Amino acid sequence: MTDTVLGGLPAQLPVVAVPAPDPAFERFARLVRQLLGVPVALVSFVDVDEQVLPGALGLPEPWASTRRTPLTHSFCQHVVRSGAPLLVEDARITPLVWENSAIADLGVIAYAGMPLLDALGQVVGSLCAIDHRPRRWTPQELTALEDLAVACSSELQLRTLRVQSSDAATRAAASLADRRVVAETLQAAMLTHLPEVDGLEFRARYAASHAGDQVGGDWYDAFGTAQGGTVAAIGDVTGHDMQAAATMGQLRTLLRAFAYDRGERPSQTLRRLDRAVAGLDVAGLATVVLARIEQAGAEGARTLHWSNAGHPAPVLLHPDGSTTLLERRPDLLVGVDGERARRDWTTELQPGDTLLLYTDGLIEHRHLGADVDRGIAALRRTLTEHHRLPLDALLDVVLAENQHGHDDDIALLAVRVAPEGYVPPPRSS
Repeated sequence: MTDTVLGGLPAQLPVVAVPAPDPAFERFARLVRQLLGVPVALVSFVDVDEQVLPGALGLPEPWASTRRTPLTHSFCQHVVRSGAPLLVEDARITPLVWENSAIADLGVIAYAGMPLLDALGQVVGSLCAIDHRPRRWTPQELTALEDLAVACSSELQLRTLRVQSSDAATRAAASLADRRVVAETLQAAMLTHLPEVDGLEFRARYAASHAGDQVGGDWYDAFGTAQGGTVAAIGDVTGHDMQAAATMGQLRTLLRAFAYDRGERPSQTLRRLDRAVAGLDVAGLATVVLARIEQAGAEGARTLHWSNAGHPAPVLLHPDGSTTLLERRPDLLVGVDGERARRDWTTELQPGDTLLLYTDGLIEHRHLGADVDRGIAALRRTLTEHHRLPLDALLDVVLAENQHGHDDDIALLAVRVAPEGYVPPPRSS
């Protein structure tokens, strides 16, 4: 990609952007169509002459075959020029675009586009959703689109770095470092802002692997649902490479969208994720714990419903320092068998209880011989010894005492049920 920018547009297209269908970018377009329910979704790269569409679903001919349009038919150029998202509810009455030929020729009425960044941090294109009728984009739709754009940008950046590094073996070490930065940027973007929920205190931590040549697919998530419940999730994509990080971004976005809009059991949401992984050709396998926390009849108490797709069992820390391992026979990993049934489990959370979700990097240690049972026992001892600490301090101690020599990333998500009238301290993370 050249450094020259003309009129706010790159002087040439990224080296990996060609006007032909691309399987990875087509997958991002499919994800956009499914999550936002739009007839048209595009991965578009723009320069001073045209836009090319390596990911494109729902376009009429001849555009669907040529995979390119002049700028007279491009809304995405405005995303590239401004470097910011573009949201249009009705293009016919929006001065910025009302004379754009895409309205008549492509049926673009409503448009939502998020920037795509290359390896230098320049905006070179857009991941966009298009509707043929006026539409008001919801915050949930825009969050999903933004998350997918981060993952799509990572795909572009990784490809560019591979192309740049392939001509000289002596640049391999620098390329590896650059690729790790890209993957870590993607991972950081997936670490969600924790919700504010009356009676529940959320805290989380993320620690990168000590192994300099590895990146992981660990993530956590927590949010309120449309029905007033609260979702907590943690997951880990198999593998320790950039593909694992990119797959993590896709799975996390799908799961967040699925879990938000229905008051269904966690097992049902994971079944929907299984079907999406199979139908959208999302590469990779993942372990996941998905939990819903709901108000119970007793004052201050909560009911925890969860489903476990091959992930380490959550730990429940009680106010007296005792712990309960929520160990049930786990179901298959996500991505193994889209038709296999999944199960739900339920327990009560009392005031003062703390639920800890974690990835396996916390319990697999070289000095313990990677013995998971010994790692879990060490974790439970730490929780018992320090159970009186505030939640922020408790997670700091858990990391300090259980991450020595770890070769994998670690994600932690803790939820504490507060006694009535308790005001949590300010967050440190």
